[in-house]
Amino acid sequence: MFGSIFDIYYKTLDAIFMPIIKVLHPALAILIIAIIVSLIINIATKLLVDQKRVAELKKEIQEFQVKFKKMSKNPEMMEKLQEEQQRIMQLNAELMKMSFRPMIYTWVPIILIFIYLRHVYGFGGVYQELNPGWNGVVVYLPIILSKILFIDFWHWLGSIFYKGGFKIVSNTALGWLGWYILCSFATSTVLRKILGIK
Repeated sequence: MFGSIFDIYYKTLDAIFMPIIKVLHPALAILIIAIIVSLIINIATKLLVDQKRVAELKKEIQEFQVKFKKMSKNPEMMEKLQEEQQRIMQLNAELMKMSFRPMIYTWVPIILIFIYLRHVYGFGGVYQELNPGWNGVVVYLPIILSKILFIDFWHWLGSIFYKGGFKIVSNTALGWLGWYILCSFATSTVLRKILGIK
């Protein structure tokens, strides 16, 4: 049953994305998919979260943090801040609750996109069938960037959970998952600014 559901799902997304997957390099195709997903998530956030209230909460919390830092060396003043600190904790809880609201609607599509990208770019996936010599590397990062992003650590972590499949060919190489996460983070940051999401 689940097999037939996934077949329908794969065929539907293949109809949408396969033209770019066949023509474009994996790095560019995944970047485009990351932009589309980030756009959907950020539009959902914009529509589901009161941006004015978020800005008010963040401003008030930030002002308290500055005040707290200034008064941290004065025990008398710190006592006066105790009551305000309780209120700030409530504001933080409200802010967290607001930030989780869009996740309720967007986490399922994100998981489905991961499943689809694995179907296409994973070991023995569609892209490898089209390009049998492909070794799973989507991009090679500059050495300095791979050190900053702890690529060695992520390769080590991946080797614990992911047995078999593509081999690590370089400490600067990223596969589909690492590249998608990097693209998603970058595009989401840019789109949040463009859409005015606090």
